[in-house]
Amino acid sequence: MSLARYTAIQNAASPRETELRAFRYVNGLLAAAADTPARAMALHKTHLLWSLLMDDLLLPGNALPADLKGRLVSLGLWAQREAAARLDDGASLAPLIELHRDMIAGLEAQSGQDLGAPAFVAGAA
Repeated sequence: MSLARYTAIQNAASPRETELRAFRYVNGLLAAAADTPARAMALHKTHLLWSLLMDDLLLPGNALPADLKGRLVSLGLWAQREAAARLDDGASLAPLIELHRDMIAGLEAQSGQDLGAPAFVAGAA
């Protein structure tokens, strides 16, 4: 696939679709992390995903209710702490995978709603 076509496909995705892809991608990495380098990459991507989401949640223009933003930021902080802890030990990645599955389910549940609005603005979680 050409770079131009790939870019056009990515640009056509709604914010909610982009969020779904991101959670699915990170969960795939976590589930497939069979060795130390793969585990480190998956945990790094998990941390990065939540950093991006929290940055968006904390923007002044984010239209989510304050209590929902607070709960999502709390989840993000937990996910980042969990990712950092799992980098140092061999414990299960299942809690992170389950959180992401819950986020995916919440985003998918909104699929009948306005897909053009960012999922967090629409009140996902």
